[in-house]
Amino acid sequence: MKPATGAQLWSLRNVLLQEPETTLEKLATAGYSVVEPAGFNIDERTIQGFKPKDLKSLADSHGLRIISGHFQLDVNTAPAVCDYAAQLGMKYFVVFNLRDELKISVDSYKTAANELNKVGEIARAYGIKVGYHNHAHEFSPMGGVLPFDILLDYTDPELVVFQPDLGWMGLAGQDPVKIFERFPGRFPLWHFRDIDVDTKKSTAIGSGMIDFAPVIANQSLAGLEYAIVEMASDAEDPLGKILSSHKTIEKLF
Repeated sequence: MKPATGAQLWSLRNVLLQEPETTLEKLATAGYSVVEPAGFNIDERTIQGFKPKDLKSLADSHGLRIISGHFQLDVNTAPAVCDYAAQLGMKYFVVFNLRDELKISVDSYKTAANELNKVGEIARAYGIKVGYHNHAHEFSPMGGVLPFDILLDYTDPELVVFQPDLGWMGLAGQDPVKIFERFPGRFPLWHFRDIDVDTKKSTAIGSGMIDFAPVIANQSLAGLEYAIVEMASDAEDPLGKILSSHKTIEKLF
């Protein structure tokens, strides 16, 4: 089944604040149906500068669903984050990175997995699942194992899912399909990121070094529901690249 296509909004944060209506209208016109914000401010209860009702109203007016967002891993603030996410109608609370002290050893990654499970228990009460978004460092062996495997092994599949960033996996020399085979059904939302061959930076989907076809062929094995395009924060013309990427995504599926 063809997944819903989405756009990650963090790289668009400046243009989104300057021209919110125009930016979301362009995404919707390009064919995107979901968006994924990041940058939650716990003190102000805003994400990318927006209160929940304002961002939801804006997205709704353009037929865009906010199905997920990127947040920090913090058991103490999880209830406030989940409350905010629920107001936006999110299905997934995605942890975008770990605190430095959780990335130093096998045991620290096991601690991170335990925290993901705890936040997953909290999120379940709000009808939300917790997810984890990888970078490349989770694929550097530590104590004879990969940190990414530790997170997968020690998290509860009923509580925690994963958001594979296909660009970071490619840079790390990983084959996502092999991971899907070992942990089927745990990857409902993917980040599509292509990598420029020369600069090794984000580029429009289809113009870089990542071969998406064999991964897409195994979407059912992974449990894919949402294909979300992400650009790095320092990408040149991120909105233009995200808009042009939708045509390629449509062809790939």
